[in-house]
Formats: sequence, structure tokens, C-alpha cells
Amino acid sequence: RMIIREGLRVTSTFSPDDWKRKVVDEGGTWTRKQAYAHITGVAEVTPGFVGGLANAGPGTDAAVGFDIDTFNAQLVAAKEQMSEKELMGAFKTAFEKLADFVEAMPEEQLDARAKFGLQEGRVADIMDSILILHSIAHIYGAGGSA
Repeated sequence: RMIIREGLRVTSTFSPDDWKRKVVDEGGTWTRKQAYAHITGVAEVTPGFVGGLANAGPGTDAAVGFDIDTFNAQLVAAKEQMSEKELMGAFKTAFEKLADFVEAMPEEQLDARAKFGLQEGRVADIMDSILILHSIAHIYGAGGSA
């Protein structure tokens, strides 16, 4: 729930023009709003992703055939037309639902061994890296000291 707290804290100081500010993100340039659209979308799809990762089986790379650029473009496009207030409401809801999902996950799924690209280890550890650390990096990269 730290993601929610930090995201809301950081964006609470943004003016309408601040949301349009360009930031270097995902190897390119997004606006702050697009960065939040991205992490909101990632949080929304994570339960399905984690379930697939846990069930993929040891040694199976769940990233095979995954086009990150298309995925990111779709996530951003699905949210960037929302108002900032709507987006942050969706952000909060997505991360609350995700926290509830993770808390309800059986230990055996969290402890299952998995592989996603260069990440290999427990599902919980991969999830921490590609969701929690990823989201915090976007939040601070989009203006964490604003």
C-alpha cells in the first residue's frame, strides 16, 4: 500500500500543467500522466500475470513472445484520456485490489519458482521487482520530489 501512499503524495502537488510535463521513462519520453496511466494499467493486469507466472512451471520463460512496447502502448492508451482525478482514482483502486489479491494468494503460489525474461526465482520476488520496484521507479521518475 506504500505505492498508493507515495503516488497520491507525489501527485497531490501537481497542477494541470505539471501533469503534462515530459519525463524520461521506459526508454522514451512520457508525460507524468502517461507514466501514471502505465503503472495503473500494470497493477490492473498483474493478478492475471501472476497467476500465469505461478502456473507456467519451472524453467518456462513467461516472457517469451511478450512485446513490452506494444503492451506499454496499450496500457497508456487505455488510460491517458481520463481526467487526472479519474486516473488517480483508478490508480488507487487498482493498487488496493492488487494488495488484496496478493494477501489472499496461497503461500505455495508465492513460493513457486518462475522465470520472466532475466528474472528468475520465487513468484513473490519477481512480482516485487516488476511491480513494486517498477512502480516506485516510475513514481519518483515522474516527479517524486515535486
